[in-house]
Amino acid sequence: MVKISAAGKKALDDLIAQFQAEKKLPGFGIVVTSVDRELYASAGGFRVHDDPTSGPVTPDSLYWICSMAKLITALACLVLIEQGKLNFDDPVTKYLPQFKDPVVLEGLVATPTPKPRPAQGVPTILHLLSHSSGSTYFAKQREPVYSLGKGYTFEQTGGREQAQDEFLEHIKEGYSGIPLAADPGTSFSYGYSSDILGIIIARVAGQSLADFCEQYIFEPIGIKTTFRLTPELIAKLVELSFRNEDGSISRFEDQIQLIQRYPKEVLLDLGGIGGYSTFPDYATLLRHLLRIEAGKDVPHPILKQETVKTLFKPQLTEAGAAALAAVIPRWDPNVARAGVNWSTGLALTTSDLPGKRKANSAFWFGWAGTLYVIDPTTGIAIVAGSQIIPTFDRGVVEMFEKVEGIIYANLEDD
Repeated sequence: MVKISAAGKKALDDLIAQFQAEKKLPGFGIVVTSVDRELYASAGGFRVHDDPTSGPVTPDSLYWICSMAKLITALACLVLIEQGKLNFDDPVTKYLPQFKDPVVLEGLVATPTPKPRPAQGVPTILHLLSHSSGSTYFAKQREPVYSLGKGYTFEQTGGREQAQDEFLEHIKEGYSGIPLAADPGTSFSYGYSSDILGIIIARVAGQSLADFCEQYIFEPIGIKTTFRLTPELIAKLVELSFRNEDGSISRFEDQIQLIQRYPKEVLLDLGGIGGYSTFPDYATLLRHLLRIEAGKDVPHPILKQETVKTLFKPQLTEAGAAALAAVIPRWDPNVARAGVNWSTGLALTTSDLPGKRKANSAFWFGWAGTLYVIDPTTGIAIVAGSQIIPTFDRGVVEMFEKVEGIIYANLEDD
């Protein structure tokens, strides 16, 4: 077993104190777990930026984890695959006829007016899991660029299936078919793959994505992670903040439109962005996966060991890995240089990062300032971050880099 040394814990405590004193971030938290137990949990700042009366952020504070929900949706899909209700090679058209005639947008990056052409093939379930389906967030240019697309911000009305159909219509962005950045299976493209997968899960399971995850993931593990806010959860939620162009931080004041959430009824559980969790609960999920991967005894395992191991095996083509590497430098250029890929649910580093995570560690981030790393070789996972936009906030990136460095420099045998 590993633990963080006393010196390491002090260094983390000092880092939190520094970030609070220098007001580098609004409310934030840090949680570290080993394969066996939680090693560290602390937090700093206030639930509402610069408002002490809102109460301090604590390890039990709730965060909108945004794209960290993508892992949860992938796990739900893998559960259905183990149940024999889905297959990796199932075409998406088997469940969603809207994907019958997708189009690839030629020149998407180079020009504001890309030319659509018929896609060669249709995405499969594995393509959705590995983000090689071609689905993209950027079929149409948005202003500002970090704002959320209409697929996330449209007003959900009617029933659950109507909201699903409306989502699929919105992500067409006016094209004749679902727009893709590349032919399915040929590259990596960051987009709505997890949300599409969430709709398929709901239709195959005959229940909402939220209810399915509660039954097969959250309840067995014993965590309160959710896709649905309540008045009680709202009271624990760390409020969003905004990083101004001059580097100062202010409260979020509807600078951009967000996803639909309480008190409005959520009819469409967005598998790519709609999750909420405390950091200890998300770390518990990662620890659950670490224990299964390591072959340790796990009460109520959500997946088999052979399935969990696929989470740490690359699935992208060489071109796909290069496309993913082009996205990563906004977070950490060192990660991109080390080599990256994507598995059945996680981004992977393909070589060691000196003084940090080992090869085949998994990682990702949330749009509103949350990040995680899960390292099966070392047997630890880190969850940390804040609630601040625009995404890839420099304060969040700085904090996570320092946290990871401190932890790996201060691990010792227990």
